[in-house]
Amino acid sequence: MSPLRHTVERLRQPAYTGPNRCLPCTTVNAVVAAAVAVVVGVAWHPVGGGMTFAVCLAVIYLRGYLVPGTPELTKRYVPGRLLRLFGKEPLANADDGTTPAARDAETTETETLLRTAGVVEPEPGADDLRLTDEFREVWWRRIRQFRDDEARAARHLASVLGVDPAALGFVGEAEFGVSYEGDLIAEWISEAAFYADLAAEPTLAEWLDGWDNLGDRRRTNLLAGLRAFLERCPACDADLQQVENVRQSCCTSDLVSVSVDCESCGARVFSGSYR
Repeated sequence: MSPLRHTVERLRQPAYTGPNRCLPCTTVNAVVAAAVAVVVGVAWHPVGGGMTFAVCLAVIYLRGYLVPGTPELTKRYVPGRLLRLFGKEPLANADDGTTPAARDAETTETETLLRTAGVVEPEPGADDLRLTDEFREVWWRRIRQFRDDEARAARHLASVLGVDPAALGFVGEAEFGVSYEGDLIAEWISEAAFYADLAAEPTLAEWLDGWDNLGDRRRTNLLAGLRAFLERCPACDADLQQVENVRQSCCTSDLVSVSVDCESCGARVFSGSYR
């Protein structure tokens, strides 16, 4: 390796360059570099200003930023609306239209609701929650009833929707759908997720006072979120595996993606993310 290339590699900071380069941080530092170059050019010589700007850009290219501590400064002081322009902070959840702060508040409220109702309880020796034995037993009994009797599942779903069960149809397994009179009306990420939700709906209605008054979006989110507590697959009873992937960000909170999958039948039971 040549001395020049060796020096360049020593200066390069992979954590903030290449695929990890942060556009907001780069933009902020480029503006700072331009301002410094203008000051040098006016106070000394235009050529000096140009050289200063070139050196600053080289530093930004190699290290990701010019000003020490830029990631933390950007996270703290750059307005959220500017970060959103660069895709660093979603303005709202694409599924339900709520802001991250609103989702955090709703998550806390939901946990309190489920704990108070006896649906979940603290995991002994861990900073986590688990299903109570009573709720798990009733939920699983219904999962098996619906899974093993498609006609029964159709009748229950029809009663919830207020439609004729004969007009309902189930489509697919990997991505599971429900049709009405031949038209697709709803989809789940898997057949396992469908049966989990179908069985959880009447069970939560028994446990939670005012279930019917929560609103469609809130009930849907509760049903989907409850799947994250499952330890066995609703489709085949095999053990589920939970996988977390962290997408690091230098100027916003890291995004953690969570999936709960069945390695035996390939079903995805839960998929979500949080910061």
